[in-house]
Parts: sequence; structure tokens; C-alpha cells
Amino acid sequence: MRKILWISAMLFFAPNLSMAEDEPSLLMEGGLASLIAFRDSFTIEYSDQVSDGCLPQPSRMKDKMELAIRQNGFSISTESFLPNKIKVTALGFSTNASSCAISLKAELEFWASVVVPFSQTVPKESNTLAPITYDFGSVILTGNKNGMQERVENQVKEFGDDLYLIISRAKDYISKKFPQIPQYHEQQKSSK
Repeated sequence: MRKILWISAMLFFAPNLSMAEDEPSLLMEGGLASLIAFRDSFTIEYSDQVSDGCLPQPSRMKDKMELAIRQNGFSISTESFLPNKIKVTALGFSTNASSCAISLKAELEFWASVVVPFSQTVPKESNTLAPITYDFGSVILTGNKNGMQERVENQVKEFGDDLYLIISRAKDYISKKFPQIPQYHEQQKSSK
């Protein structure tokens, strides 16, 4: 009886084991890198929730992010059905007459196709679009009110440079691990 159970278990698991060794799985090994690697056009939004004159020109956050994105070879999109959206949020206040504290956050929001695991209204294993948020920068700045605007602008530009580095590394990883994906993207670009 033990031999029959052992043989049954081997037959059950053997096909799965051989598939795991054949080639890498995008789902298991690609991770977030597979979702962000080929994003190269963005919209930018900012949210100013800073009071007490600590951030007198909040629109400069968007300008600095756009500058970093363009300098790194990405493009800015103004119209898109499902955009790759960069959101920069500043939340802060004056701690006394001459000092401020600002929490600064940057995130990338994009849409990805995901499998619906269970639903009563769509066929089994159908795909749907779901929003995904990827935080790529967060910092708390404190200090003199006079220099806070410049510090925020410099930090936002650094967030933009960090996003470029994250996407570049993801693209390198995916290109090495899954060479068919960059080939597919090139075919899609050339067919437009």
C-alpha cells in the first residue's frame, strides 16, 4: 500500500517538478519588475497639503518631477485611457515661527491585467484590470521655513531619478531572465 501511495505521489508531483526546471516563471520570478519594466510614459499629479507658508510654490513639485522624468528619457503623457500616473504628495505645517515639517511621498499608480480567481459573473480565470500602486519615495523634511521650498524640490527631483533607476534595473532583469518580453515590446512599437 505504501508503494502505491509513493508512486501516486511521484506521478502527481513529477510533471510540476519538471516544469519548474525548464524555464523561469514570470509570475513567480518576475514579480514587480515585470510590471514596471516597460513603463516609459507618465502623467504627473501633485497634492499640496502644506500650510503656514512652508511650501509657497507647490506646483514646482510637478515641474521638478517632470524635469527628472524627461532628463531620464521618459515622456510625459497628457491623454491616456489608463495612464501610468506619478503622484507626489506633500503634507506639512509650521512647527514654530521659523521652522516647518513636511512629509513627502512619491508613488507610481498603473493598471495591470490580473486573473480573476473566482467570480459568479465572469468565466473562470478571466482577466481584469486592477490598479497597482508602487511607492518609490518617502521622506520627512524638517528645518528652516526659508529653505524648505528648495529642499522639497530637490527631493522630488531625486525621487524622479530613483524611479528611472528602479525601472532601468527592472528592465535589465526582465531582459536577462525573460528575453522574449523585450522582443515582444519591440515588435509592438514597430507595428504602430
